[in-house]
Amino acid sequence: MFTSRISKVSSSLVFLSALLLVATAHAQPSKGLQILLTRGLQSQALSQWSDYWTYSTYTNANYTSVNWGGESRPDWMGPGMSWSRWAPDETQMPPQDMGYGDEALFMTNLFALQLADEWNLMDDSTRTRLVNWFNNVRASFPNTILYHNNYGGQVPDQYLGDFISRAQPDMLSWDTYPFHIGGNGRPYNWYGDLWRYRQFGLGYQLPTALYRQCYHSTDEGIRDPSPSELRLMTSMALAYNYKMVCDFVYNAGATSLFTIDQTGYNGDTGAPKPLYTEVQDVNRRASNLGKALIRLTPVYDMHNTNTANPPPGPASSDPNFQNGLTTSIMWLQGRYLSNGTTNLNVLPLYDFQTDPQASGNTANQNNAYYSWWEFAVNDRYFNGWTVTNKAGVKNDGLIGDMVIAWFHPIDDGYSPGKNTNEVYIMVVNALSDATGTAADCLQQIKINFLVGTNVTAIEMLDPQTGLVSTNTMPVVAGSGSTTKRQLVLDLNGGDAALFKFSDGVPFVTLPVAGKLSATSVNGQANFALRGPYARNYRIEYSTSLTSGSWNTLTNVQVSAATGNVGFTDPAGSAARFYRAIALP
Repeated sequence: MFTSRISKVSSSLVFLSALLLVATAHAQPSKGLQILLTRGLQSQALSQWSDYWTYSTYTNANYTSVNWGGESRPDWMGPGMSWSRWAPDETQMPPQDMGYGDEALFMTNLFALQLADEWNLMDDSTRTRLVNWFNNVRASFPNTILYHNNYGGQVPDQYLGDFISRAQPDMLSWDTYPFHIGGNGRPYNWYGDLWRYRQFGLGYQLPTALYRQCYHSTDEGIRDPSPSELRLMTSMALAYNYKMVCDFVYNAGATSLFTIDQTGYNGDTGAPKPLYTEVQDVNRRASNLGKALIRLTPVYDMHNTNTANPPPGPASSDPNFQNGLTTSIMWLQGRYLSNGTTNLNVLPLYDFQTDPQASGNTANQNNAYYSWWEFAVNDRYFNGWTVTNKAGVKNDGLIGDMVIAWFHPIDDGYSPGKNTNEVYIMVVNALSDATGTAADCLQQIKINFLVGTNVTAIEMLDPQTGLVSTNTMPVVAGSGSTTKRQLVLDLNGGDAALFKFSDGVPFVTLPVAGKLSATSVNGQANFALRGPYARNYRIEYSTSLTSGSWNTLTNVQVSAATGNVGFTDPAGSAARFYRAIALP
């Protein structure tokens, strides 16, 4: 029943030194990201093999894959279902037949493998054992993401960095479960863990994942998350560039999703709790936003203008700028009431600093306090904002936090994704509450943009449908004689919006076919296919475009290193037509 994980301490440790990792220039995606680019952003739940697990109930929750805890159940999985598994030690690597179906028949869909859980990486021999494990099994799993998981504050920076550099995992993962009995909806320490693993991921160019709290434990003082808290965990993970979330837990006794009977083994056949419905909606939103976010990466943070050998990215216009501050994400600081006094929310750990231009009485909600931001650095048009607690029934009617994150496309082998000058903006309503609905934490966020430019509209990705819509921004009056274009967002607690400026460049989610070209040398037809890294294609040929009959020539995989693959047609000079069909 996963008692080993449930019983552990999940609170964060405080680190004495700040973490400073500078991402290098973006090269071709790492192995882990290449696999995720093919399979998409992942939402999954840790599932117990010995409790009931129902395919339809699981997939109806809009999970994209399943994560089996220790032992798998191939007999329960549907055809083609993506899956992951824990390998508790070196002897339990897949494929195995554990009495519920042979894993060997499902290996093509094993996309991730967690090598043990929460090992003490501060111990040199334990860390070396895990490093050796990765190095020994890597060649046997070329198409599977290999990773380890620790709880958020478990491993200090120097040990975590040593592990990553020596083991070269394909993904980083951590867990911290922040919502405790009697606690409010602002997971302050969790934000620190979120940032820390983000920085390690950027520094080593690795995707990051986390376990999402979906359980309760009276012994630990941990309660079920509220709907707004569940949404907040998900949206903040996406805004911080995470590519996978996994619920802990799905069908075990402590789950927040189902009513478990006295035997403790009825799993997801128990009556669904209200949070199950929330998971359905949250996962659908994450998958739809993930169509773009999987192909985006944060813009570079700023550096001091006097820095010798500066890292990639813009220089601050302020000579007092402190290197190491995070500027690719901006926090608008909300308020809270204590003993009748309105106070300013403290910025999350670690490297955020209130912008020196923020000023005024903190009790006045119209006075904006925010982390370091400079005009026309992350994008050319963003020019101010206001936030209103529109529901007014939580947080004593005071405004909550709001987060803005800036992204640009990575070079992932898709043509639109190569335009790295495009800027995408993600806005998160970070107001949540331990009780009530997500609608109880509704905030209205007005974002202002410059007028007098050629950008009059934005393109927004609808998290409910996954479709892109173009929204013209009206011109509204500003202070004095100024005017501005304004985008108005009404976001429930924890929800997010993702958009870019409408400038003629296609939205990064639009499908782009592989590009097939051919040359003839001495009667031999030589072909080249350009497409997304590591994507599989079926090459077909036909002797007539009017017959509708196509035959398979071969299957190929685009190189994970170059985005290209070559092949030939043994038929030589025969007159044929060719096409490339992308495979799942």
